[in-house]
Amino acid sequence: MLSVDEAREVVRAAVRPVRETEQLALGDALGRVLAGPVLAERDDPPFDRATMDGFAVRAADLTSLPRRLEVSGEVAAGDAQLPHCDPGCALRINTGAPLPPGADTVVPVELTREEVEILEPVAQGGNIVPRGGFVRRGDEVASGRLTPERLAVCAAAGADRVAVLRRPRVAVLGTGSELTTGLSEPGDHEIRNSNGPMLLALCSGAETRDLGAVADDPEQLLAAVRRGLEADVLITTGGVSKGVRDYVPDTFAACGVRESFHRIALQPGKPVWFGEHVGGVVFGLPGNPVSALVCADLFVMPYLLACAGGEWEHALLERRARITRPIQASPKRRRVFPCLLKDDEVTPIPWRGSGDLWSATAGNAYLVIPRDHALAAGDETVCLVPERHAASTWSA
Repeated sequence: MLSVDEAREVVRAAVRPVRETEQLALGDALGRVLAGPVLAERDDPPFDRATMDGFAVRAADLTSLPRRLEVSGEVAAGDAQLPHCDPGCALRINTGAPLPPGADTVVPVELTREEVEILEPVAQGGNIVPRGGFVRRGDEVASGRLTPERLAVCAAAGADRVAVLRRPRVAVLGTGSELTTGLSEPGDHEIRNSNGPMLLALCSGAETRDLGAVADDPEQLLAAVRRGLEADVLITTGGVSKGVRDYVPDTFAACGVRESFHRIALQPGKPVWFGEHVGGVVFGLPGNPVSALVCADLFVMPYLLACAGGEWEHALLERRARITRPIQASPKRRRVFPCLLKDDEVTPIPWRGSGDLWSATAGNAYLVIPRDHALAAGDETVCLVPERHAASTWSA
């Protein structure tokens, strides 16, 4: 039986980066990954620019202070016609305005009085960003995932449309005769399909297809899996354990999916299944919702992030914290439990089994309990923080 780390390495080795690209308007591209670097179309700033409100002057006029200069004009941001700064003169200038010809220095208004007496020295070139001081034409200004900051520099560089990688295609299928979907009222022998909405939400950065849920029937399951294999990634829940109606692994084999691993030393999530086929990969997650959630965060989300051009490690951020109460270890498996992490303290969520999704909603991270290594209150341990919860682990 593989360890959790060994299983993650198997999944990581199977990553198939998306190569196809598409063109998007910049306003529609937040969170997408650039297919290549965006280059600056011109220098930024495109002119020598004032960084302070004050007076544009000639440094040669500041050799003896205080010095009174004649204010001969004004320059505002956006002005196209610029007056000349003559010897013995100063031009009132606003932040962001172009430096007028003849001037080589900006004196902040705080260092002057009246109309206009320079009180303190300013070095030549002071309070000016020279042309191209931020970026030169042809420089790379953005690559990777488009954050709001990277969108801003793309806009500044004139890239109103950008080439981005196609999103991975993900299909989600629930299995189990006990599942109902949609708004239908479940019978006393049925439960609502909560894994489907959860996994579709987790994978919302991808192009998702909801296959609903199918009964524990080999023919229905075979047809549904074949539809799911049209995607880059098929995620199923349920049917991967050792029950007499757990048909999922055999169905994968019948569809030509090669098993990479089945069952790992993990609690919850031991029955997880992973395999590859010619068109993509398949994750067979356990049916219990906490098991499905843990396995999705450990395996599916890093895989999708890496496929889409991101960094595998960014899907789960590792933090160290001190546990607030003792917790038992398993002699055979690593335990990865929902917990509440705040600053450098971690509190385990009460464990009522892998079917208890209700309690898991109180967590924002996973507490990692090594195999056969119990933790006492105050012990330092590793926590794994899903990217979606990273901000909630710090105090305001």
